[in-house]
Order: sequence, then structure tokens, then C-alpha cells
Amino acid sequence: MHELTLLYGVAEKVQQVVKENGLEKIDAVVVEVGEATAVVPEFLRDGYSVISDDYDFLRGSELIIDVIKAVGRCRSCGREFPINECRGICPDCGSFDKDVIAGTDFFIKEVRVMET
Repeated sequence: MHELTLLYGVAEKVQQVVKENGLEKIDAVVVEVGEATAVVPEFLRDGYSVISDDYDFLRGSELIIDVIKAVGRCRSCGREFPINECRGICPDCGSFDKDVIAGTDFFIKEVRVMET
């Protein structure tokens, strides 16, 4: 389960933000996860509850996951289409030959802090 390794990396990056901004705690971490990654959102959620206890600034915070659709561009006809919904096959020409143009990233989108 490589999601734990990713989450520890997220925690380290968030810790830098916390230190640079003189924060003590955060309320939420928002991450974007592309459908075309090997990252399983449910495993991220489960893992976050485990690792957040390892860091005082994360304790009690929430992990918000924005899933980004995997989009492909057909190499045969140029049509852009949602890969998962179309099972990887171009809905116009039936080709399986495509470039993945969206949904391959995993990154921290936002660190939320409640104003006091």
C-alpha cells in the first residue's frame, strides 16, 4: 500500500507550510488524485486517519480528496473522451490508441486553516 508513503510525503510538505507560516494546526488538507494514477482514494482516507496521529499539526484534521477524471485524446481521430467511462476506447472511431491528457497527477491542492 504505497498510499501510506504518499501520505507521509504529504505530511512533510504540509509541515513545511505550517513552519513557514507560524501555524500550530491545520483543519484540512486537500489533494487532487487523478483517475489514471495507481492511487486508491479509499486507501488514502484510511491511511490519513493513521498518519495524522503522528503529527500534532494534523491531529483532528480532515483529508479532502478531489478526484480528477482521466481524459484521453484519440490518436486516430483527435476526439477527447473520459477514459474510464469509455473503457479506454474512443467513442467516435473505436480506437484504443490514445494519449492520456488529464488525470495522471497526485498533488497537494490546498492546506486549510480555520481563522480564529
